[in-house]
Amino acid sequence: MRKLIGQGLAFGVTMMVMLTMACGGDGISKKELAESNATMVANLAAAVQGINPTLPAGTTPAAANPTPKSDLKGTGTMPTFASDVSHGAWKIQGTSRLPENPVVAGWLSRLQNPKPELWKSFPNIRNLDVPEFERKNCRNITNEAGAADIKCEVPDGMEYGTYSAPYCFAHPCDIPVGPWEYRYISGDYSFLGTECRGDMSKGCMLLLINVMDQAYTWRGQDVDNGFTLRGRYFNGDKLEWGVWGLISHGAANMLNMPTEAHPGEVLNSGDPGNSGGNCGTPNGCKSVDVTLVVHAGDSIIAVAKTTVTK
Repeated sequence: MRKLIGQGLAFGVTMMVMLTMACGGDGISKKELAESNATMVANLAAAVQGINPTLPAGTTPAAANPTPKSDLKGTGTMPTFASDVSHGAWKIQGTSRLPENPVVAGWLSRLQNPKPELWKSFPNIRNLDVPEFERKNCRNITNEAGAADIKCEVPDGMEYGTYSAPYCFAHPCDIPVGPWEYRYISGDYSFLGTECRGDMSKGCMLLLINVMDQAYTWRGQDVDNGFTLRGRYFNGDKLEWGVWGLISHGAANMLNMPTEAHPGEVLNSGDPGNSGGNCGTPNGCKSVDVTLVVHAGDSIIAVAKTTVTK
């Protein structure tokens, strides 16, 4: 970019020299034309250096225009909550459906606080930092980076399915969640009246878990210029592992922490910039606002919230 601007500056200077030579007798003195050209050259040079251009006396530079705030258009409201089963860093509220779903109540009670430093990789492969994350049928392979690796099945993990960015082109938009699947969303959102708007410091994460054997689409919700990932979870009885890993790994990327696609294969290095430009800065976010929604089709069972930092 700097090279292109520099080329434009050289071209502009050449054109001004030509104009000076050609227009000296059209009612503008050579002195006035030279002063005007000097101001234009200074302004172009200022653009290259990234500083304010020279302005006429008595004027002040205009403030930079920030990105306009998103106008979220989500519809609907959350149901009434009947219980509070919070623990650790998790604020968890259950609807009247939670007692009817003891499996969900069980894994929510075992859900650990997010640990982004422990989940450098997505929970679809073995995690050497979390040895209790079960792995089996391991075998030696050559990974995509051409390095020797060990591939294992992770029966309690998550599939890295399909992703899309930017997500949600119409406003409002629909959010489909497949049967026995998750949908991960990062970005400003409005979901059933719950809103999260990020800034240069805080990022937003929404995770929907559909524990029903039928797909469901949440109509009339909204996401502004977000990222989404969907896939299957492998073990609904032990979802505390996949959910813990997914939220922790997603937060690690958003917080600009070192992450890997595979052992030894860098996903986010944190230097020179954040992969994905989370929170709109090369340094990533300072915190991540997480909302986890567990539902069976159109029926919400529980909602859990927490904030993740480094």
